[in-house]
Amino acid sequence: MNKPALRRAEPYLYMLPSCVLMLVMLGYPIGYNIVISFFNWTLKNQEKVFSGFANYIDVLTDDKFLPILQNTLTWTIAGVLAQMLVGAGAALFVDSMGRGKKFMRTIMLVPWLIPGVVTALTWKWMLLADFGIINYFIQLIGLSEKNVLFMSEPKIALWTLIFVNVWKAAPFWFLMITAGLQNKPVDQIESAKLDGARYPSILRHVILPHLSPVITSTGILTTIWTLNYFDLIWATTKGGPMDSTTTLPIYTYRMAFEFNNFGASAALAVISLILVSLVCIPYLKKMFGDLKSGGVL
Repeated sequence: MNKPALRRAEPYLYMLPSCVLMLVMLGYPIGYNIVISFFNWTLKNQEKVFSGFANYIDVLTDDKFLPILQNTLTWTIAGVLAQMLVGAGAALFVDSMGRGKKFMRTIMLVPWLIPGVVTALTWKWMLLADFGIINYFIQLIGLSEKNVLFMSEPKIALWTLIFVNVWKAAPFWFLMITAGLQNKPVDQIESAKLDGARYPSILRHVILPHLSPVITSTGILTTIWTLNYFDLIWATTKGGPMDSTTTLPIYTYRMAFEFNNFGASAALAVISLILVSLVCIPYLKKMFGDLKSGGVL
């Protein structure tokens, strides 16, 4: 290999160990899962029998699938939007403060640093119908005379968990937006103020375009994390009551370790992977578009 060709290949050679590691750690498990999804493999039938798309057909035609898919989309879309609004709003508010910025930034990150299971159990105890402190305060201030069944009422259980997840995950948005605000275009903001522009206009035309790459990348990460989040739901409701909080990760786990249908569980995992890919495509297009416009690519 001549020297010019070697120089062109040099960056890829540096990347080769990482690519091999990712192929082994990620590519093999994903590929094996895809293969298993085409086999009839249950606890009773240990011999793997090729069944083609039978697992996918059984899963997609199951009466539970559409409600669970709806739960998953509601959990993901509502959760990510709420995380973004709360986290970005808090970051903009703290950034505008004159004093106490460091203290507020530290306090805001505390929920994100708490382990997921600890968060789930703490909120589960606080939201108990009979002895929970949340119900105590609701009755104390006169909002309701009866205990609210936060975890037991199918109509509100999912929204309760979305609220808890926003409390847990919004600090990540706060952290990322705060980091993006450290190099905001101060000159443009000051010029806009001198021209008489108000804060909403400055936010829309100056600050948000500057934060667009951060919002896009954070949106990708939090969408993937929220869609695949397992700890909170499993530690609080295990997908109940009446599957009202069951999402695809919960259903995939139960299909494998409760119903012992490993082939169908693998098919559900592949469907989840496809769903994650479809959800993230708009974010990825926006991110690469911002990188190209900024001259990075």
